[in-house]
Amino acid sequence: MKKITLSILLLMTICFAGQAQDYSKRILTDMVRISNNKMMADDYNLIKKTDGTTMQVKCYGEAPAAGVISRDNFVALFTELTVSMIEEMTKADEGATSQDLESIIGNPDIEINVFVAKAGIQVEVKGANGTTRNTVKWEDLFK
Repeated sequence: MKKITLSILLLMTICFAGQAQDYSKRILTDMVRISNNKMMADDYNLIKKTDGTTMQVKCYGEAPAAGVISRDNFVALFTELTVSMIEEMTKADEGATSQDLESIIGNPDIEINVFVAKAGIQVEVKGANGTTRNTVKWEDLFK
């Protein structure tokens, strides 16, 4: 039994060794950049549906660098909003998968933009069917 367990652990170590370098690069890369007194973040995803079609999703977030939201909360808010929206896009297709991209290949099929301001948040989604925007004031968000 002990040999089987050790064999499985060794096999898992070998299989995941190559992937560890990919995650290491992603973990060491700062998600937020600061320019012109704004925090900005980008994320790119490729959704593969079971029928073979793909969709590229470009996510962008922006917030003032000071006085509105902390860097940690900006990352948490941006990540939570974009991940939940991508999950919603794949919900109808149980076999659909999503994977990270380093950058968009050509043009994105969908753009998700998250704008954080002193008064609240606006989430903008651009796609083939046009653009939709939802704006929420902070006071309404925390009711």
